[in-house]
Amino acid sequence: MAGAREGASDSDLDHLLDRPVGHIRWGLDRISRILEDLGDPHIAYDSLHVGGTNGKGSVCAIAGAIAGAESSVGLYTSPHLSSFAERIRIGAADAESDLLERCAARVLPLAEREGATYFEAATALAFLAFAEAGIELAVVEVGLGGRLDATNVLRPEGCAIVSVGLDHCEYLGHSLGEVAAEKAGILKPGVPTVLGDLPAEALHVVGAKAHEVEAPLYRLGRAARVADVRVHSTGTEFSYRSPAWPDGIDLEVPLPGAHQAHNAAVALLLLERVGRLPQAFRVPDLMAHVRWPGRVEMLEVGGVTWILDVAHNPAGASALAATLDALKPRRPVVILTAMLARKAWPGILDLLRESADAMVLTIADSHPEGAGWDLTEVQAYLERPEVGSGRGGRPLTVEVSAELATALSRASELAEGGTVVVAGSCYLVGDVRDAFEAEGVLEPGRAV
Repeated sequence: MAGAREGASDSDLDHLLDRPVGHIRWGLDRISRILEDLGDPHIAYDSLHVGGTNGKGSVCAIAGAIAGAESSVGLYTSPHLSSFAERIRIGAADAESDLLERCAARVLPLAEREGATYFEAATALAFLAFAEAGIELAVVEVGLGGRLDATNVLRPEGCAIVSVGLDHCEYLGHSLGEVAAEKAGILKPGVPTVLGDLPAEALHVVGAKAHEVEAPLYRLGRAARVADVRVHSTGTEFSYRSPAWPDGIDLEVPLPGAHQAHNAAVALLLLERVGRLPQAFRVPDLMAHVRWPGRVEMLEVGGVTWILDVAHNPAGASALAATLDALKPRRPVVILTAMLARKAWPGILDLLRESADAMVLTIADSHPEGAGWDLTEVQAYLERPEVGSGRGGRPLTVEVSAELATALSRASELAEGGTVVVAGSCYLVGDVRDAFEAEGVLEPGRAV
C-alpha cells in the first residue's frame, strides 16, 4: 500500500493515499468530476504537459528549474523515490505537509465517492495544492501513456513527447505505433508540441495526430540541435542551437549521460516555443542548479563509488550502459539490482551485465508484496552458459540476497574500492537513498 515507507497515521493524506499503487482504471471521467467539485483548480494556472517513455521527469525538472526564474512554478512528477511529497513541489521544495493535509481533507471525500485510483487521487491533490499555493505555471509529467492518463485534463500552453519505447506494454500496446498513439493523446488543438528523437514508426503516428488536431510540431534535430556532447562525472556539457540562440550556446546540465543533453534540449525548446525562456544570460546558471536524484546520481561511500539510476526498462538500461561506458568508473563494477516481476528484466539484465564484473540480485524493501521478481529464476537466467558473461566476455559473478541490507554490504565488498551501480526499480533506488540518508551520507529532500 502507498505510504508504508513513511509510517502509518490517521491523517486525511494517509487515508487518501491508502490505495493500491499499481491499480489502473483508464478514463478521465472520475478525475474530471473530482476537479469540477474542487472548482477546477487545474485551470487556475498555466501548464506544460510532458510525456514519453523515458526522460519525461528529467525534462520536467529542467524546464521547471529554468522557468522558475521568472514564474512561480509547481512541479508534478511520478513516481517518488522516498517520500510522497517529492511528487508535488512548489518552487524549489517539496510541498509542505500542512498544505498537503489541507488539500487532502477536501479531496478525500470526492476520491472515495468516485472510487479514485492512487494516481487519480494524487493528481487531484497536486492540482489543488498548486492552486492553493498560487503558482503561475505547473510543469506536469504524464503518469502512464497520455491519452487516458489522469493528467490529461490539463489545458496546457505547450506539450512535449520526449521519447517513445516499449514499456508498460500490457497497457499501452506491443508496437511503437501503438505506444505512440497513446502518448500522442496529450496533443491539443493549436497547442505547440515539442518532440524528442522519436523512432520513425512513432513519429509517423504522432505526426498524424498533430495533423488531425492542428497542433504545431517542433522536432529536436530540426527546430533545435544538440552537438559536441561531453559526459563526465558531474554532468553533461553540450552545445545547443535554436532560433533563440542562432549562433549556439554552450551549456552544462548536472546530470551525467548523453541522453540528458537531449532531455535538456527538449526542455529548452519547449520553453522557447511557449515564450517562457528567461533572459539568455541566465540560462547557464539556472541549468547548472538542476537536481534530479536517482538519475546517474554519484556519491562516494566507504571508499566505493556508488551510482544510483532508475533504469527500469530496456531504453533506460541502454542509456545507463552508454553512460557507464563514457564515465569509465573504477573497476570492479558491481551491479546491484532489483526489479518488478512484470518488467522485461531479461533484456535489461543483458544490457547491464556487459558493464559488470559482478551482479548482486535482491528485492527492494518497499516493493509491493508479491510484485518483486523471482530471484531463483533470475539467477538461473544469468548463469546459463549462453547468457552468463560480463564485461569483455569474462565469466560473471552472480550472487543473490533477498535482504537488501545484506545485498548492499555484499556489493560493497565485491566492489573492493571500485564501483557499485544500483539500478532497477524506483523502489530500489529510493530504499538505497533512504539507507544512505540514515547514515548521514545524503541530506533528506531533493531540491531542484
